[in-house]
Amino acid sequence: MKTLTLSTFALLIVGSAQAAISTMNYACPTGIELHIEQGGRAYLNGKDAKLKIVNENYFEVRGNGVSVEVGSNPDGSRIVSYTGKHGANGMCSEVDAPKSTAQPAAKKTMPKNMGSYCSGEAAGQLNTKPKYIQTEKASVTSAGYAIKGSADLGQQGKKSFQCDFDPSGQLQRFQVL
Repeated sequence: MKTLTLSTFALLIVGSAQAAISTMNYACPTGIELHIEQGGRAYLNGKDAKLKIVNENYFEVRGNGVSVEVGSNPDGSRIVSYTGKHGANGMCSEVDAPKSTAQPAAKKTMPKNMGSYCSGEAAGQLNTKPKYIQTEKASVTSAGYAIKGSADLGQQGKKSFQCDFDPSGQLQRFQVL
């Protein structure tokens, strides 16, 4: 039986975890875009970035003063947040890879994670933590989608807000109501 040193064992775990990372695309507030290729090559805004695997359920991508943290839930969903320059932070939203124009039009499906993206934007704009933010389900509007929510700001009371998204799910406007 072969004995593994702790460092060799850690390399085996990290190597297998990196191989298990699937392709993903996320957009974060302030124009940050994360792309990870199958196997773990990471890019921030189209430039190579460093991937740090902490454990099988959490990794970080860093580059150019930005850090994007990716956590996996037991159900396979992800929580993706970022920390940027000058203390900017918030939640990131999954975006689809560009589709071929040759595809037939399919029934309209709501983009993923708009609620998380709106919560992150509200937390940043209202200077509070995402756990104090509540959002409703997205509604379809003539311009795309809208999500209403409220933030519990403690002694300042509750503030209502709305996030407006275009048809592709990109945040267009955040407003306090």
